[in-house]
Amino acid sequence: MNKYLAAPLLIMAMPLAMAKPGFSIDAGAGWGTNGLADDSTLMGNTFDLTGTSNSEPYGLNMDGNSGAYAWMKLSTPIIVFIPDIKVKYESMLAEGYNDVQFTEEVFGESYDFDGSVSSELDLSHLDTTLSYRIPLPLVGGIDFGANFRSMIGGFSAEGEVSGGGTESIDAPFEISGVPLIIPMLYIGGEANIPFADVKLSGEYSGLPIGDTNVSDWNVKATWYAPLPTNLIAKLGLEVGYRAFNMEIGGELLGEDLSDYESDVSVSGIFAGATFHF
Repeated sequence: MNKYLAAPLLIMAMPLAMAKPGFSIDAGAGWGTNGLADDSTLMGNTFDLTGTSNSEPYGLNMDGNSGAYAWMKLSTPIIVFIPDIKVKYESMLAEGYNDVQFTEEVFGESYDFDGSVSSELDLSHLDTTLSYRIPLPLVGGIDFGANFRSMIGGFSAEGEVSGGGTESIDAPFEISGVPLIIPMLYIGGEANIPFADVKLSGEYSGLPIGDTNVSDWNVKATWYAPLPTNLIAKLGLEVGYRAFNMEIGGELLGEDLSDYESDVSVSGIFAGATFHF
């Protein structure tokens, strides 16, 4: 940028930066890959998500689809008792197609598939995170709090049945018609690299209770473009890696989850644009 243009823009930005309110807004959006682990199973050991067997555990021959994500975080560093709030949506979809011979009872109904079966596992979710920050001078900070994950997808399958025709399984992640919400402990942290406009950060959410263990973690690097408006707002790019594991037993916090017993792992890289104000 021409130095004669950058100088007046910088001078104009300084009083605006000093007038910024006592909060900050961070946001990002992008695209990520969703690789499904080979040992992922659903409904106990009834379905092998990546397998091709036509008998139990029934192979669904699934592959993870790439999907979008978006997040926004509101921080109030000068108000001690109000937590930072972060909301994040992530699309996480796997689809498969296989020939199976399946005679089982699922969700209280009997099915008799005999032929081609198409299936879909939608692990898309909405996270709401409440956290407090311990600042680390000149470096960054450590966040701790709670994350509430709302599972807004489910499992579905449709296939040919003995004698002709088709049947379908539709099992949304719901309890009494309400989306399944998984409460998790949350910890995060970030470190700034001086004079490079680069920030390294990571997050972990987990729920280890009994035979249920849900975990999600990510690490990423964020680069901000060297613009004269950086004293007010920053624009940049982020790239990282994340992994999600959902091992659900027969019961969680008193709720019967036997229909959703599973051990599913998804991981992949992601990249997108980011904004800081």
